[in-house]
Amino acid sequence: MRMSDKWVELVGCSSERLPGNLVLEILWRVPATGLVHLKRVCRSWRTLISSPEFAREHLKRSTAGLLASDARIAYASQFSHLRRIGFLPLHSLFHNPSSPAAKVVSCYDIVGSCHGLLCLFDTVSKSRVMLWNPCTGFTSKWRQTSAPIMSCGFGYDHVNGKYKFLAVVKNEYGALVSKIFTFGVNHWNRILGGSLIYSVTELKGLFVSGTFNWLVSRPRGSVILYLDLGRETYGELSLPERDPDDNIRIIPVIGVLRNCLSVCFDHKKTHWAVWLRNNRSWTQFAMIPHHPQITNRFGVASLRILYVSDDDVLLLEKGQNAGLFLYYLNDGRIAFPMIHSFSDDFVGMPMSKQIGPTTLLVYYPSLLSPIHL
Repeated sequence: MRMSDKWVELVGCSSERLPGNLVLEILWRVPATGLVHLKRVCRSWRTLISSPEFAREHLKRSTAGLLASDARIAYASQFSHLRRIGFLPLHSLFHNPSSPAAKVVSCYDIVGSCHGLLCLFDTVSKSRVMLWNPCTGFTSKWRQTSAPIMSCGFGYDHVNGKYKFLAVVKNEYGALVSKIFTFGVNHWNRILGGSLIYSVTELKGLFVSGTFNWLVSRPRGSVILYLDLGRETYGELSLPERDPDDNIRIIPVIGVLRNCLSVCFDHKKTHWAVWLRNNRSWTQFAMIPHHPQITNRFGVASLRILYVSDDDVLLLEKGQNAGLFLYYLNDGRIAFPMIHSFSDDFVGMPMSKQIGPTTLLVYYPSLLSPIHL
């Protein structure tokens, strides 16, 4: 029996014997992927689970950590012959890495993920985006920009309660212009500061705590350029102080760890130092020793933190799309999961080894859809 069928049998059979408010409390604790199947129990449940109010309350409980076990790794492969978007349950990476990831053929890249919504970027036109909820199947309309997108970001403005997309494009005079599209309002708003993106090498801004973030290299050292979604203004953050013996050829990498901005860089050519920014200050989170299997042909690679489990196991991406590995903070062990993302294709490429040009991010399924925006 599939897990979804167990939810239907367990909750459906007992619902007639339980008070309505207790049934509601139970449903709020069911993962979003299970609720999609529970819609077929009866018409009243379908109406309830499909309502915006239920979706928002379920999201609130999910983000509080009650349903963290439902998290996935979403990836978008950019191989010319293997363009696809796939999803891999996080628990399979940490506990039972034996099954291939679910996938769909697609020519889109993923700009970002927020509250169960993926923002997809058309890699052909390079000038339009849409929202997609893989759990429910709902999509928004395509949103077109006036020119190819040079840099972008997708996230949630908690101040105004809106989902927003940032597009940096060149105007008719060749100057960079920043525009923000607000979903629901369906309006483009031009903001100041587009020229600051000139020194940014990453297409996508990293969303965390209401801001988009890019690492920017400057002659006097790297800084983080950020855009505050609520205020719609740019600013800069300094990185943690570096040691003179650090290998500056290994470029720092920013990420999201426990809902905080993180940065990982070489420390004295022997370790990677992982720092978290919380309460407007940087705190050292971990020191990961250099490992001979975490290298590229030019030497030690940079690292990007993707996720940390409740029992302090880090999921990291080594180098530039060079594979995934696990690091156990408690005892210093390193493991290399063997998840085959393309097991049914003629190229069987384990995600623990070279994975090519691929976007990887953490995705939490939800019931939100464009009608809730």
